[in-house]
Amino acid sequence: MRRDAAEMWRLARKSVDPNSPYSYLMLEEYFSDTCAVAELDDEMVGFVTGFRPFSHPETLFIWQIAVDESTQGMGIAGQLLDHVVKRPHVPRLRYLEATVTPSNEQSIRLFRGFARRWETECVEEELFADSDFPDDTSDNHEAEVRFRIGAL
Repeated sequence: MRRDAAEMWRLARKSVDPNSPYSYLMLEEYFSDTCAVAELDDEMVGFVTGFRPFSHPETLFIWQIAVDESTQGMGIAGQLLDHVVKRPHVPRLRYLEATVTPSNEQSIRLFRGFARRWETECVEEELFADSDFPDDTSDNHEAEVRFRIGAL
C-alpha cells in the first residue's frame, strides 16, 4: 500500500497538479476503500483517490484521478471510477462529486461520460471562484466547478 502512495505521487507529478507525498500516504492509509490503482505489466498507469465527506456519507468525492500519458485514451480513468463506485465493501453511494477547472477538457469528458454510462444526472456549478484562491500563488488558479453526479 505504501508503495502505491509513492507511485501515485510520481504519476501525479507527470500528469496532474500533484499534492504532497504525505497526502498520498494519508489517502492510502485512511481512505483506501475509496482509492484504487490501475496497473499494466506490473507498472502503475493510473490511480483515483477519493473520500466520503463525513457530512455527506452517501457521496464519494473524487480528490484526484490520473492516468499515465502512455495509456490515455484506453478508458482507464472511467474504469477506475466504476471500480471504486461498485466495490462491494463500500456502503451504498448515491452521488459522486469532483471539482474540475473549466480548461480541463479531459476531466469534463470523463465525468460527463460517467454520468451517461450510469444513466444519471450531472449537475455542474462553480464551487470555488478563481478569486477564492490566494493571489500570491504561482499558478493563477482557475475556478473549480463541482460535478455532482447521481443518484447512482
